[in-house]
Amino acid sequence: MNRDIRQESETEFDPVAEARSIIPALRAVSDAGEADRTAHPSAIAAIREAGLSRLLAPRKFGGYEMSPSAHIRTCRVTAHGCPAASWVHMVCGAHTYVAGRYPEKCQEEIFEGNPDVLIPGTLAPQGSARKVDGGWLVSGRWQFGSGVDHGSWLLLGAKCVAEDGEAPLPPIHVFAPKAEIEIDDTWHTLGMRGTGSKDLVAQEVFVPEYRAMPTGPVFDGSFEGDAGALYRLPVVGGLSAMLAATVLGMTERGIGQFIDVTRVREDVYVGGGKAEKVGIQMRVAEAQGEVEVASMLVEKNCSLLDDAMTLNEPPMSAVAQVQIHWNSSYAVELCRRATERVFAVAGAHAIYDTSELQRLHRDISTACHHAIVDFDGVKETRGRLELGL
Repeated sequence: MNRDIRQESETEFDPVAEARSIIPALRAVSDAGEADRTAHPSAIAAIREAGLSRLLAPRKFGGYEMSPSAHIRTCRVTAHGCPAASWVHMVCGAHTYVAGRYPEKCQEEIFEGNPDVLIPGTLAPQGSARKVDGGWLVSGRWQFGSGVDHGSWLLLGAKCVAEDGEAPLPPIHVFAPKAEIEIDDTWHTLGMRGTGSKDLVAQEVFVPEYRAMPTGPVFDGSFEGDAGALYRLPVVGGLSAMLAATVLGMTERGIGQFIDVTRVREDVYVGGGKAEKVGIQMRVAEAQGEVEVASMLVEKNCSLLDDAMTLNEPPMSAVAQVQIHWNSSYAVELCRRATERVFAVAGAHAIYDTSELQRLHRDISTACHHAIVDFDGVKETRGRLELGL
């Protein structure tokens, strides 16, 4: 049974400790989620019961409305138990972070009586929206609906279709009940199989005005209306920081597993222990160094976002937003390199599906393809900024 976290103060509730406490429960069903291509229900239940799903939910509806660092750090920890469940936790938490910006009527529908609600969906504006009386008609297909099997509401981005002769309208993001959206099971992938990131399909679904907001002001925190400081922080920077934390946790688990196996692994051809090989020692040292730097970048993002929340002067400067995005993307790239480095010398047994390192290698490779941490794109953005362009 979920304890009533509303009766606890923030000083009494330690989200990182709670995340650590459920690692065994997550690990116990991680393989089952991988096989079923969706996060295991008991993994999602464990995250909810630990209070982690309400970290970024509005306080007035029973959430904690904590700083972004709370969610970021729990994403990192839960990835040690189940990468897929951590990913779903990360994505749905990011969408909760967006929902707190919407009108109170929208928030009431989503959170009233259920501050632990999970909100799958996709931030990319892959659909279209047409203005009608009282709201919008939304249509399209959205890919990568991570955790859609476990949420009752969806967040969807859409480009607005202008009437003939009218000026183009800015894109919007809308919330819609999952019951009104078709779920198309397209999720057959290299990695992150347990996230169940299926396609979402809508055909002229009506969304009332109060569940739609222009993307720009929502994403940079400059929207009109009352909202806590948490919801004035940048969406892209916040999501990228959360994603980097999950990838970091997966990488820490993978490198640790490689080290554990290598310590006792024998070289079947020339004899002796693999751990005695200088080449492997050098790979481990470099991989660990990359993970340590990635950890510092993730923690730096925690500080930048928490400080901005305390300052509460939205929108965050372009320089600061690029810094957060760079930290996230570079951390993910370092994790990818570290994993590739050790997997290359993990031996033939690492190619089997029974190898945890093989699965983590697939998961990390897949996670790194998320557009929010496109390393080439972020390098270009930072380079242009540094050069005054």
